[in-house]
Amino acid sequence: MTTFLGYGRPDGSAGIRNHVAIVSVMDNCNPVTRAVAAAVAGTIPITTLFVRGQLGRDLEITLDTLAGLATNANVAGCVLIGLEPGITRALEQRIGPAGRPLKVVTIQEAGGTIEATARGIRAAARLVRSASRLKREPFPVSKLVVGVECGGSDTTSGLASNPAIGVAADRLVAEGAKVVISETSEFFGAEHLFAERAADAQTRDRFLKEIREFEQGIMALGIDLRGSNPTPDNIKGGLTTIEEKALGAMAKAGSSPLVGVLGYSEKPGKAGLHFMSTPAPAVESLTGLAAGGCQMCLFSTGVGNPIGSVVSTTIKVTGNRNTMETFSDNIDFDVTGVLEKGESVESAGRRLLEYALSVASGELTSSEILDVRETSISRFLPSM
Repeated sequence: MTTFLGYGRPDGSAGIRNHVAIVSVMDNCNPVTRAVAAAVAGTIPITTLFVRGQLGRDLEITLDTLAGLATNANVAGCVLIGLEPGITRALEQRIGPAGRPLKVVTIQEAGGTIEATARGIRAAARLVRSASRLKREPFPVSKLVVGVECGGSDTTSGLASNPAIGVAADRLVAEGAKVVISETSEFFGAEHLFAERAADAQTRDRFLKEIREFEQGIMALGIDLRGSNPTPDNIKGGLTTIEEKALGAMAKAGSSPLVGVLGYSEKPGKAGLHFMSTPAPAVESLTGLAAGGCQMCLFSTGVGNPIGSVVSTTIKVTGNRNTMETFSDNIDFDVTGVLEKGESVESAGRRLLEYALSVASGELTSSEILDVRETSISRFLPSM
């Protein structure tokens, strides 16, 4: 049985990091959230651009996503920074069942940002001290939830880095882990091929429904998909059509059966390969994956995409020699040997999995070391 060294959580999950999260309940709390995180080592800021004035399903998705980020297994405890008690309590109630230490600071009740920041720093410092007492211990790979993502794709993505990730994904699934592929528009033109991998008719039909509704929603705006996908950097990297891009993107999912279809930021309920419906831009997609419980994301990039998730440790993989040489500060794993030295995709995927397990056990990635990380929750409706 393959293992990694992680941190046990009260809900039975295992984190590969031991962060204390400072979480904004709404956009106007972000300055306090950032100030608290900057003052206390061992914390991460989880900010949001909206919440106040959001409506209905859109508000529910945003609150669920914030709660998902705060209860990711990589988070040992949480400080909520809210404006007022009402909406703060709604988020607190979503986070509470995970059983993590949770402190709440509301700016209005504190009497302004200076006192709220001071209270947040004190609360965060105590939580970090408590979290620091936790020790890593062995856990089976079946405790991992791993997202597979791509950005700045080119021909080498479809031929080397995405297939290598696919090999690692298959091996993770074989060990009982959960793997989640996202980016709905990246399936356009090849969704029928991926649908054939569904474990049952219900899963197949829901997957195709997600793709169809997403595509129809874009077309209803009068937008020509061919003018926006592939993107200019994709085209510069040699991709010619949306179908070609989709075939390469799908390679990240390996060959395992599709066992589940998830909404944005929804957590997978059983082991195996899942699809999460998200926008394609990396930060929105990574945020959905992190909120859905992914402790780690394997991120393929061809021409170069530096961004990582604040919560979900992000591994950057490339098969492009030029990118490996000119973008090396932001790359974690090199699979250029697949195209240049005759290395098999299987070998590259095995190496990648070994590296990923080292990262799961504590080795830091470039986006963590350089703090090239961001959070952005997708919007679905207007604010009032």
